Amino acid sequence: MASTFPWPKSSTSRGNVAPDRPFVNPDRRHESTQLWVAVAGIAFAAAAIFIVMNPVLLLAPNTPSGGDMGAHVAVPAYLRDAMLPEGRILGWSNDWFAGYPFLFFYFPLPALVTVLLDVFIPYGVAFKLVAILGLLALAPATYYLVRTMGFSRFTATVAGAAGGAFVFMESFSIYGGNIPSTLAGEFSFSWSFALVMVYLGLLIQIVRDGKRKVPLAGLVLGLMALTHLITTLAVVVASLPVMRWKGGTKKTVATWALGFSVAAFWAIPLLTRVRYSSDMAWVPLAGWKNVLPEEIWMLLLPAVVGLFIAVRRTARATPFVTLTIVPVIYYWLIQYIPEWLPERFHQIQGKLWNGRFLPFFFFGVWVFAGIALGVALKALARHLPERFSVHWVRALIVAGTVVPFLVSDKVVLGGVSGWIAIGVGALAFAGTFAMPHRVQGGSVLPIAGAFIMVAASLAGMTFIPGWVQWNFSGYEGKAAAPEYFALMDTLDELPGGRVQWEYNKDQNKYGTPMALMLIPYWTEGKDASMEGLFFESSLTTSFHFLNQAEMSSAPSSPVPGLNYHRFDFERGLEHLALYDVRYYVTYTDEAKKKALDTPDLRFITESDPFAIFELPESSLVDVAGYVPAVYEGSDFTQATLDWYDRKGELDRWLVSDGPADWPRVGDDLAIPSIVEASGGVVSNVKLENDRISFHTTAVGVPHLVKVSYFPDWRAIGADGPYRAAPSLMIVVPTQEDVVLEFRSSPAEKAGMALTIVALIFIAGAAILQRRRVAR
Repeated sequence: MASTFPWPKSSTSRGNVAPDRPFVNPDRRHESTQLWVAVAGIAFAAAAIFIVMNPVLLLAPNTPSGGDMGAHVAVPAYLRDAMLPEGRILGWSNDWFAGYPFLFFYFPLPALVTVLLDVFIPYGVAFKLVAILGLLALAPATYYLVRTMGFSRFTATVAGAAGGAFVFMESFSIYGGNIPSTLAGEFSFSWSFALVMVYLGLLIQIVRDGKRKVPLAGLVLGLMALTHLITTLAVVVASLPVMRWKGGTKKTVATWALGFSVAAFWAIPLLTRVRYSSDMAWVPLAGWKNVLPEEIWMLLLPAVVGLFIAVRRTARATPFVTLTIVPVIYYWLIQYIPEWLPERFHQIQGKLWNGRFLPFFFFGVWVFAGIALGVALKALARHLPERFSVHWVRALIVAGTVVPFLVSDKVVLGGVSGWIAIGVGALAFAGTFAMPHRVQGGSVLPIAGAFIMVAASLAGMTFIPGWVQWNFSGYEGKAAAPEYFALMDTLDELPGGRVQWEYNKDQNKYGTPMALMLIPYWTEGKDASMEGLFFESSLTTSFHFLNQAEMSSAPSSPVPGLNYHRFDFERGLEHLALYDVRYYVTYTDEAKKKALDTPDLRFITESDPFAIFELPESSLVDVAGYVPAVYEGSDFTQATLDWYDRKGELDRWLVSDGPADWPRVGDDLAIPSIVEASGGVVSNVKLENDRISFHTTAVGVPHLVKVSYFPDWRAIGADGPYRAAPSLMIVVPTQEDVVLEFRSSPAEKAGMALTIVALIFIAGAAILQRRRVAR
C-alpha cells in the first residue's frame, strides 16, 4: 500500500520516498515569520519611546528634576539609607511636614526597584530608568492582551504599537499613563497601567483556556496594587465581566485574594490607617473637552470600528471594553452625587478623582483604532505578492521617515521631533538586515501598521522632547544651578533644624518649583523642609500650606477651602513656633524686606537670591501652661482648623482624646483657661528617624511633642500620645525620662506575614509547574 504521508517528491524516479533532510512544516516557518514580525513591530514602538526619552541624558549620572519627579528623587534614597538598614519598608521620616509616615500612603514598588538598580548603576540613572520602565512595557503588554482576546499576531502587532503610541499624547499631564504625566512624577501610574494589560490577559487565559496561571495573575495584581490604587480599582471593575464566564467567579476571586495577599504588607496598614491621611479635596472635572481632546478626534471613527469588530468577534474583549467605557461613565456620574447622601459619598469626589480614570478611555481609543487598522491591513495582505525583496521594505521605511520630514513645513518635524522620527526610522531600517532576503508578502504590513500608529502620534508631538530635556538634564544641568547648590551648601553649614522657605513658582528655574523640598536630600537629613511631596501622607499638610501662605508673597495654596491669610508674618511666626521651625528662607525682595523689618526674625546670612533668617528659639517639646481640652464634637479635623485660626490662643491645647479629668468642649471650642502651674523644665531632647526622647522635671503634666501625629507612635514612660491640634502629639510623663518610638502595628505585622506566605505559595506553585512541564 502506497504511503499517504505528504513527503515531497524525490529527485529520483522512485516516487514518494523519505527525504534526506528533516521535514520542515511550512506552517511552522510561517509561524516563525509571524513571531519575528510581531517582535519587530512591538520593539519598534518601544524603541521609539526610548529614543524620545533621550538615551544620552537618560544614562547621564545626574539628579533628575521637573515637576513632582524632582521631589520623588528623595524617596528611594531615604528607603535605601534609613528604612532598609532597619529591616523596614514602611516607617517614619522627619524630612517633610514635621514628620510623616513613610510610604504608608504612597506606592513602594518603584522605589524598591530603584534601590535594587542603584547597587549596580548610578542612583540618578537607576531612578530615570525606573521612571520610564512602565512606558516601555506598555506596547508589549498591549500586544499580549490583544492576543489573548483572540486576535492574530498580525492584528495584535498593530494594536500593541497603537497602545505604545498612546504615551505620546500631550492633551493631559497629570492623569497618568502618558509621557507628560510620567515626567510630571506619575511614573508609578505608568507601571501599574502596563500591569493592568498583563493581568487582564492572564485572567482571560485562566478562565477561557484553562491555563494554570492563577499564581502568576495574583502576583501581577499584587504588583499592580503596589504601584497604584486607581489602576487596581479599574482592573477589578474590568474583571467583573469575566465572572459571568463558566468558572470565572472562582478563578477571578482567587486571583484577587492572592493579589491582595502579595500586597498585604502595604495594603493592610493602608486600609487601617487611611483615616489619618490628609484630604486634598480634588474637584471633579467637567465638560466634553476633557473626554474628547482634539488629539483623538481622527481616531474616534476607526476606534468605533475596532470596538465593533472586537465585540462581534469574541466575548474575550468584554473586559477591555469595560476598562475603556466605564471611566467615561464614572467621569459624568461622580459630578452629580446628590447632596442628601452622607458625607463619605461626597469624599469619593476628592479621593477618586475622575480625571485619573480617563487615561483608560484614551488608551482604549488608540488600541481599538489599532485593531481596526490591523484587520484592514490583514485583508489587504491577501492581495499582495506571495514574496518580494527585502529592499522594498527598506524603501518603505525610508519613504515613511524622510518624505514627511522634507515636505512638511511644521516646526515640530523640522526640529527635535523630526530628528527623533529619523532616529526611529534608522533603527527600523537597521532591523531589516535581520530579515530574510525574500520576504513573505503580507509580513511587512504589521510593521507598516505599527509604523503608521507611532508616526501619527509622533507627528502631533510638540513639547515632550523639551520636557524630557528639562527633567533628565537634572538639577546640575540648569543655568541657575550655582544659586541652588550655593543655598544647599549654606544650609548644610548651619546647625540643623526645620526650614520654612518662601514658595514662588519662579523657583522652577532650578528644576521644579519643588526644588527646595530636597533640602534634607542634599544635607543628608541634617535639615528638614516643612514642605514635602507626599501631600496626602501627613496630617500637617493643610497647616503647612496655611503657614506657607502667611510667609510667601505668591503662595501656591493648593488645598481648597482653607482660610488662607496671605503674607501675614504675625500669624506665620506664631504658627511656625508651634512647629519648632528654626529657619525661614526668603526668595523675593518683598519677603526679604518684610523679614528684615520683623524684630523677631534674626538675619543670618545671604545666598543670593535667598536670605536666611532664624526664628526665636523654641523647643521640640513644650510643657503645658493650661490643661488641654478634649474635643467632643463631630469633626476634629475641622475643629483643628478653626482652632489654628485663633490668634494668641494656641497655648490652649485641643486634643481628640485624653484623661477623664481634662475638660470637654464642643464645636464652639470654648476652651477653659485652667492654669497648669508646673514650672517644669525639658532637656536632652533628641529627634531620630523613628525615636523621640527627652528628660523632664514636670512629671504628670501634659507635654506637647511637635511631631506629626500617627497612631503607630508608642510612648514609654508616659501616657499617650494623644492626637492634638493642629496635627501634633501630647504625652503625660509618668517618669522623668520619656521615649516615643515608631513601631510596627499589629496590622503591619499581619500584612507582612500574609505577603511572605503568598510569595512562598507562588514560588512553590512555579516550581511544581516547572516539574510538571518537565515530566
